[in-house]
Amino acid sequence: MLGISWQIRLVLVLGSLITVAFVLRRVRQARMQIEDSIFWLLFAFFMFILSLVPQVAYWVSNVFRFQSPINVVYLAIIFILFVKQFFMSIQLSQMDSKIRALTQKVALNEEKIEREKDDL
Repeated sequence: MLGISWQIRLVLVLGSLITVAFVLRRVRQARMQIEDSIFWLLFAFFMFILSLVPQVAYWVSNVFRFQSPINVVYLAIIFILFVKQFFMSIQLSQMDSKIRALTQKVALNEEKIEREKDDL
């Protein structure tokens, strides 16, 4: 049975530590919202746990009959990022609607101000 090599485990540990450092730096600089930082910290924690306790990947690969535990790791990471992308798309659509409504309100207010100037 193929396992999770020490190189992959090292990449997961380094990736999770770099992610945590980057997220914490962005939060301190007030360039990241708390909700987003929580997601990325949990994602880094997930990667860290998978690198320290590879038995989880072995167990899941046995239950779902994956050929290799590393496929479980890749699939889990891809799935998590797809879910994040889906929620970001929803958030982007909502923000787009709000920006459009706000732009229309600003345009109406500017027109109202111009009309009031003309009436004077």
